[in-house]
Amino acid sequence: MSEQPGKERVLDFLAVPTLRVEEGTARVLFANAAARQFPFILEVTGPSTLVNQEGTPLPSEQHPVKRAARGEPLEGVLFRWARREGERTFVVHARPDRSCSPGVVTMSFQDVTQWLRAESDLLRALGARDTFLSVASHELKSPITVLQLVLERLQRGAHREGSLPGSVLAERLEPALRQVRRLGVLVQNLLDVSRARNNRFVLDRERFELGGLVREVGERFVEQARQVGSELTVEDCPQVEVHWDRLRVEQALSNLITNAIKYGAGGPITVRAEARDGAVSLRVEDRGIGVPEGDRERIFNPFERAASGHRVESLGLGLYIVREIARAHGGSVGVMGRDGGGSCFTLRLPLEVTEGENE
Repeated sequence: MSEQPGKERVLDFLAVPTLRVEEGTARVLFANAAARQFPFILEVTGPSTLVNQEGTPLPSEQHPVKRAARGEPLEGVLFRWARREGERTFVVHARPDRSCSPGVVTMSFQDVTQWLRAESDLLRALGARDTFLSVASHELKSPITVLQLVLERLQRGAHREGSLPGSVLAERLEPALRQVRRLGVLVQNLLDVSRARNNRFVLDRERFELGGLVREVGERFVEQARQVGSELTVEDCPQVEVHWDRLRVEQALSNLITNAIKYGAGGPITVRAEARDGAVSLRVEDRGIGVPEGDRERIFNPFERAASGHRVESLGLGLYIVREIARAHGGSVGVMGRDGGGSCFTLRLPLEVTEGENE
């Protein structure tokens, strides 16, 4: 390389990697300081670390310097540089100057890795938003439709029969009450997401006995589990006093059990608790489809569901809320596979939660 005074000296101060290349021969006449930081730019011969979309190394003749030297127009062409630390993407521009003989091509290489990553994240977020709106519409519409049908049936019965016996009225109102409770859970989940994202997830702590809470929540879901063919078992719980927000922990445990019922494939579901070393572990195990290892962190993010291949209508908020409740208590939640298939979700909380734990 021969460095010429004048414009090359100016180019040397640019932050964008820049080359001046001889047309025809592809000989690099000048590389500024930024270009010298990226070896692939000067790898005109020999094995290339530039790759195509499939990750296959580009032939030497496809190197951007050689293409520019052949007179090919390179305006906004992307090239990927493969490194051990990960790939980076550059957009290349080339402008020929034929005022001299042979001509000289000035080339610039702009690193757009972060821009492409941001674009990918944005597209994923937009996709998640569209999925959420679709599922939310379905989830909210279903109980409203059932509620409307039940109430219309009651209205017709009242007009036809004049009055309904109390037992008949109570029986016909039960489906409506179930759907109202379902709507309440959906709305509560949406409110909790807003609170968690605005750091307003406040705990109302009280002292209570752990075993009673676990048994009460478990019994609440026995019938729902039976409806999908699952047998829900609550194992003996330690008799220990905890200092938690009872309603929030009920909510977290309920979300874990509901998740097991949805994805448990009709198999047995076990709820157990263990107190050790100043903390409690609440475990919910199922024998269902399990969670792929690559999804075990992602499913605790809002609006996310595991890529299980099973279509389950869900807002993707339940596990996220469990995670935020755990964090507010100074605890954690995680999932592991279990021998024989299925998942084991573990909610681990300290026995004592201090006032500043979730601030």
